[in-house]
Amino acid sequence: MDKKERLMAVLNGTMPDRPPVGLWFHFTDAESRGEACVQAHVRAYKQSNVDFVKIMSDGLLYPVRQKIDCAADWAKLAPLPRDDAFFADTVERCARIHEELGEECCLFYNFFSPFTMIRAAESFTEHALAGRTKDETVMAHLRENEAAVLHALEVVAADLAHLAELVIHRGSCLGIYQSVQGAEKGRMSEEEHRRWIAPSDLMVLKAANLHSQYNILHMCSWAGFANHLEYWKDYPARVKNWGTGVEGLPLAEGRRYFPGSVLLGGLDNRRGFPLVSGTKAQLQQAVRELVKEMGPTPFILGADCTVPSDFELERASWILEALETQ
Repeated sequence: MDKKERLMAVLNGTMPDRPPVGLWFHFTDAESRGEACVQAHVRAYKQSNVDFVKIMSDGLLYPVRQKIDCAADWAKLAPLPRDDAFFADTVERCARIHEELGEECCLFYNFFSPFTMIRAAESFTEHALAGRTKDETVMAHLRENEAAVLHALEVVAADLAHLAELVIHRGSCLGIYQSVQGAEKGRMSEEEHRRWIAPSDLMVLKAANLHSQYNILHMCSWAGFANHLEYWKDYPARVKNWGTGVEGLPLAEGRRYFPGSVLLGGLDNRRGFPLVSGTKAQLQQAVRELVKEMGPTPFILGADCTVPSDFELERASWILEALETQ
């Protein structure tokens, strides 16, 4: 099987010759923008020899241009013009990577959820922050003026829904990789999540599903925080990926928790675990144990989340060697 055949077999629920492998990390500084970012993706793919590419959105995060001085300012957020550079530059990145790699492998584009994007906005004033983090400020604004923040989330979601169509049809991506946050334990109740976060998440995912049946949902345990996975359990995406280590839900148990889904991951991306810190023998043993646990279930082998930027790409070859000598 070639790389595309292997991945498509799993996505369609059939066993490949071996599990397809995907690993990714953030590109920083000069490699986060323009042609340098394109070439960094191509170089990492060729050096690691993985089976597909997740194109990172580094340097191309959704631009919240409305100044946020108080909670009510979120109600002023307007949709981006459809000729905005945010859309054009994102499509150009995807199209250029496809041009470089051709039909050798499948591409997915990384999306952050609308909730993540408003928390990352660069337009908060010092007055709005008042000594708080952006995250703390957004949560305070949600409780102070729910309607205003929900308006902003809907605007961002509609723009990202449009972007999903563009990267799939013009950027030659097979689908999107939607990273969702906001379900950390202790942040909000299930009812609050259903009211505040889920509508914008689902707007993006449902739009992507109109254009591809092969989208990936990443339930992000960022900064090592465990989540209420049940908040996301029924989100509509063909592939599910979560922090098996942080969440305490091994990939094999995910077959029962996410019935009917294709599962991605299985290797803890944190330092101190075999993927990032183990010897060759330790990493290969972890890979063989994972394959044994999954048995006849088709799955995609990868990390729980993004690997550190200093990840040694030689480790990918250790994984492939373990799979090919299984």
